[in-house]
Amino acid sequence: MIEVQNEIGALYKENFGQLVSLLLLRFPGLSIESAEDAVQDAFAEASALWPRSGIPQNRAGWLYTVSKNRSINQSKRSKRNEALSSAVEVPVHIEEVAEHHLKDARLQMLLACCNNHLAPKTQVILALKYVANLRVKNIALQLGEKEDAIEKMLYRARQKIKEESLVLSSATEYYKKERLSIVHKVIYLIFSEGYKHSGCQIKQGEELCEEALLLNKYLFDSPLCNAETKALQSLLLFNIARFPARFDAEGKVIELEHQARHLWNREMIDLAKQFLHDSKAPTFSPYHLEAAIACVHCSASRFEETNWADICKYYEVLLTIYPSPFAEINYATSLLYTRQFEKAYRILDGLNRNPWFNRSHILNTALGKYFEQLGNKEKARVFFEKAAEIVRIPGSRSSL
Repeated sequence: MIEVQNEIGALYKENFGQLVSLLLLRFPGLSIESAEDAVQDAFAEASALWPRSGIPQNRAGWLYTVSKNRSINQSKRSKRNEALSSAVEVPVHIEEVAEHHLKDARLQMLLACCNNHLAPKTQVILALKYVANLRVKNIALQLGEKEDAIEKMLYRARQKIKEESLVLSSATEYYKKERLSIVHKVIYLIFSEGYKHSGCQIKQGEELCEEALLLNKYLFDSPLCNAETKALQSLLLFNIARFPARFDAEGKVIELEHQARHLWNREMIDLAKQFLHDSKAPTFSPYHLEAAIACVHCSASRFEETNWADICKYYEVLLTIYPSPFAEINYATSLLYTRQFEKAYRILDGLNRNPWFNRSHILNTALGKYFEQLGNKEKARVFFEKAAEIVRIPGSRSSL
């Protein structure tokens, strides 16, 4: 009994979003809420029947069949004939719900969540809910939000999708390619949310980062893959390769300068370098430049051997095509190591005057390094302590 329920729980975590996606692909007129209800009913029926009848061989196929029938019955009861009349004849091999079909559905749902009529954070939350299959309490934990805030955002997103008839199907190649850059951004944001976790949330953060890597791998293996996809895959791998050295035994962040580089995953770094090489294109995306910066860091056997001049050049280009306060902070930090102190301080001091950014741990760390290099240990200590305090606060602001 317990084993069966554990199996159902694992299936829910792995396949809930994909099953919702398959229903929305089959019934374009079906609302998200109705699709969710149908899948929930299927899992409830599995919980009631499987302990007695045994677990079916094609578990996901069984759940999808029940969900599909629930959707049909629900549409009939509510007299929503448009949901039935718009039903798409899904080929039998998809009805059987093989593993690669669930993967395809997951990719399609990711594309569907990345609607530019929705706010970026809403896109991330929808992707975490329907693609990463996270429950609301887990999404709230990952994003440092309250559960009711996530519930409200999901509710507003569903209402907007319903009221504005936003398309949650990706039937055409044009539609997919049109949203590809948004998909990359959502994957990047999911990774960023995981990357900033520390302390007792390290494992959760790493799982979220791995989820982002897996989602981008789906794109990488699909016909949609382009140079930007490869550059993003490279960037994610460079960062994940350094995970084993990022935290001490107490879960405190270890700055790049003090990381034990022998713990970095060299095979993953080599793979990231290959993807970066393969991502060459006439124009650079921000992911190309960030991956190039990460490559310079990962290529240095010691911190002192880092080619800071190259890193500065990459940040200068990045800031012209994709200006960002966090990129400015990292650029200023790079300037410190090329001894361009005055230029670095102008950037850092300007950001520190902003009440939003002066609560960033990377800004305070950068200011600490600035005063440390000037020999003002007392002032450096003030900023380092403030940075450490910010890291201990859930939901604090960070960067890759």
